[in-house]
Amino acid sequence: MRLSCCLLLGTSVLTGAAAPTSATATPPAAYDEQLCALAQRMLVNADGADPAPFTISVLRGVSNGFHTIQMDVDAATRTVVIATTSGSVQADGKALTTHVACKLVDRERVNDVLGLALAGPGRSCRDVNEHTYRLALESLSPDERQRYAATGRPLRFGADHYTSTGAEWLPVAVEKYITATAGTGTDPGYLEIRAPAVVVPWSRTERQFFQGTHHCKLITLAALQHWMRVGALTREAALFPSAAPVCDAPSSMTSTAGSCVFYFAPANARYCQDYSGPEWKLESARQECGKRHASPEALKAAANRYAGAGGLFSDASCRERPEQLPLAGTCVFHCKQPDEALWHPLATAAGDASSGAAGAMMSKACDLFVP
Repeated sequence: MRLSCCLLLGTSVLTGAAAPTSATATPPAAYDEQLCALAQRMLVNADGADPAPFTISVLRGVSNGFHTIQMDVDAATRTVVIATTSGSVQADGKALTTHVACKLVDRERVNDVLGLALAGPGRSCRDVNEHTYRLALESLSPDERQRYAATGRPLRFGADHYTSTGAEWLPVAVEKYITATAGTGTDPGYLEIRAPAVVVPWSRTERQFFQGTHHCKLITLAALQHWMRVGALTREAALFPSAAPVCDAPSSMTSTAGSCVFYFAPANARYCQDYSGPEWKLESARQECGKRHASPEALKAAANRYAGAGGLFSDASCRERPEQLPLAGTCVFHCKQPDEALWHPLATAAGDASSGAAGAMMSKACDLFVP
């Protein structure tokens, strides 16, 4: 199911049974579909628990639909809610799913909300990537494994790359953190993979929706198998081609589908959003704005949960709103995409909207920032 502009694809619920972990028994597409659920269990050390201490509900979305859906822990149903999306490129004339982005919750939040005592060593996104790598090796035939070991360029996994906030993590391209080291002579060199991640500690007193998170962007089993069977043997320069478009300007610097003024808690700042992409209509823009919070007070009234009673919607663009908002630049999201959106930080009383978390988001989270 595809909803206009919001692009939310659907929800699936996993029962107490563990997600598939055997590459030899599970097709890559099936493994990759549940990779975020596996990562959630691994990060909190619940992958070996029997019976499973919680159920996982997986929300799936693309583009803005993924950006706006959120992870959660529901004590009443003992459910951990996570969000996932995937990226793909064309390889050998076919679509290759290259990575999945996973919005996950950390062990402290799970233990607190569900009254658990999950312990053990801390795990990272790197641990999940290494797990998938081992399964990819196991899935090769003996001849394929021998060729890869003898002539293929190997993969190594470095420490995770941590961004400061979820807003900065969202637009990060996975391929930016896959680097090649050239070999000499018969030495093929290697590729080092670092997983883009973000960790926001859980506060047992504040309990904000964006706290207690551990997000990962992970390499798929399909991509690793393709590398071992094709890319590594032909000495490809990259694990997979880049799919990120060049953003030099938004498709529009205004909106024909109205605007929304809202409070964004992770940056502790207010923004006006223009719906600049051609797919937005007044109805879909109004619905998207309806999920926001109008103020810090509105967020508090909603028990600090992500879903709000709605921002302040107007049929006019941000610059044409009757209250004449003090806009301080433009942050372009989903640049040149059908659901492109422009976030304009609202200037403070001192006229400065570039400090603190808001400034960090403007400089790092946007596809493009226009002063």
